Amino acid sequence: MINSPIIRVALREWKRTTGKRSFRILIFWIPLIVFTILAGIYISGSLRNIPVAVLDQDHSNISRTLIRFVNASPDMHITTRLNSETNLNDYFLHHKEKAVFIIPKGSEKDVIKGTPVNIKVVTNSTNIVYGNILKRNAYKIIETLSGGVLVQKYIAQGLTPKEAMQLTLPIHVNIKPLFNPEYNYLYYLVPGLITVVLQMIMFFLGAGSINKEIKDGTNDELMKAANNKVVSIVFGKLLTYTFIGMIITLFIAILYGLLDIPYRNKITELLLLFFVFILANITIGMALSAVVKDVKVAFDIALFYNSPAFVYSGFTFPVFGMPFIDSVWAQFIPYTHFLHAFFKIYQMGNSFSSVQNEFYVLIVFVITGVLTTVAALKLNKENFPKQKLQILNR
Repeated sequence: MINSPIIRVALREWKRTTGKRSFRILIFWIPLIVFTILAGIYISGSLRNIPVAVLDQDHSNISRTLIRFVNASPDMHITTRLNSETNLNDYFLHHKEKAVFIIPKGSEKDVIKGTPVNIKVVTNSTNIVYGNILKRNAYKIIETLSGGVLVQKYIAQGLTPKEAMQLTLPIHVNIKPLFNPEYNYLYYLVPGLITVVLQMIMFFLGAGSINKEIKDGTNDELMKAANNKVVSIVFGKLLTYTFIGMIITLFIAILYGLLDIPYRNKITELLLLFFVFILANITIGMALSAVVKDVKVAFDIALFYNSPAFVYSGFTFPVFGMPFIDSVWAQFIPYTHFLHAFFKIYQMGNSFSSVQNEFYVLIVFVITGVLTTVAALKLNKENFPKQKLQILNR
């Protein structure tokens, strides 16, 4: 078995990869440090106790009830009580509070008279995460308070509590968020960030797989190990890099377990998806390495190609909402298709049949990468000794 050219190339590549400091940093230290840091950032999962301020100009039972509701919310915490209305643009510049609840004077009297009351909630939405959480909670609290006021009013008019509730809320809306009901950022952001780093690691391994041999003058040694067969070079290197990628995937699985990140017990499906995803990035990277002989240029192209992957994947903004050119470009990045399939299996618990389209697209990336690498190596096979001689003569 060890006499197989593919195995010889694979073993040689393992020694070459693990023996160089730059590669060890890429395949060991970057996953260990970056994954741990990312997990640590979002370890709390959800934002809680966001500081807010209240300006109570009414000082009534209704205003005090609203303040209690705000403080009772796990997402908000009143840290300041303002005495007078101020320029809120300047206020947010110099204070930690992310929202201000303004209860106007005469609110309770207007409620009793049946006059609509306008409670103003001003949020600092420079951070969209804060803005969305605060807006959602403000609507919920004020609607609850408003409903309670109407119920008490109808009861005072002689209706039973049940009749008052039916009259206040003739239509019930039951919103049930699925798959991540706690809006936990640990379950959402960390898996996405970790997998995009995995893509970059695999791609960069592939991007230095061929041209680095020429640069180091080891291409003759490589051809000898492969019995002068280009296919053996491609699949031997691919075997080693895939093994490294699956080790990193195992580390990701361990990290999921340590952080209690749920994955719907779809282990087999996830491993198969990661396997094809890893292959796609390695083969495209190898194709780049075989076509672009200058290592620095190849790495620059790899960085340019991979850096926007997180944005173009639809993770932060839906692909269908992007301009046409950007949405098309997103389809040429493996991470876009992987991410769609990943969340269908990881969070939604769907079967593998639901991600067949994404799976087939990743297979197309693999086939394209392999064929391009083989073709480029065959075209340049005769130039290997000449390239080595040119390097030695510099």
